[in-house]
Amino acid sequence: MPLSSKVRSAGILLALLAVSATITSCQKKIEDVLVEKAIEQSTGKKVAVNSGGNNITIQSEGQKIEIQGNNGVWPADMPADVPKFSWGKIKAVTRAETPEGKNWSVVCENVSGNIVKEFESQLKSNGFKNISTIVTSGESSGGVVSGEKEKLKVVLMTGNGTASLSVVQEP
Repeated sequence: MPLSSKVRSAGILLALLAVSATITSCQKKIEDVLVEKAIEQSTGKKVAVNSGGNNITIQSEGQKIEIQGNNGVWPADMPADVPKFSWGKIKAVTRAETPEGKNWSVVCENVSGNIVKEFESQLKSNGFKNISTIVTSGESSGGVVSGEKEKLKVVLMTGNGTASLSVVQEP
């Protein structure tokens, strides 16, 4: 095979590789497609899944769920009346939007101290009512506190160095 044929073959091969790389980069990740199909088969509804890094977004018929893992950041769209949970390290944040309202879940680790009573005090300071508190340990480091304010409901559960804050905002 003459040298010019080898160069031409190599050029064609490189062009094909470049085109195939461009085409595959525009396609959805196979993991997203598999998750979409599994959800669609179990629910009977069309969904769209998009993942990137530590984030996953699932959308379907006016509903949206967003999961952010290991970002360590308080949700910017959290209602301002909800006291910022400032104990420990944020491990994951989940958001959901449905016709019934919006939901946030903030999971924290490395949580220590007397936080149940302190968070209860912050809820009261921010105007929350119907506050219910259950302390499960002598040092008040474990337990549950919940409160309501207009269309907001907040529940904090703590124990064993972890905490989970759930917020529901009705439309």
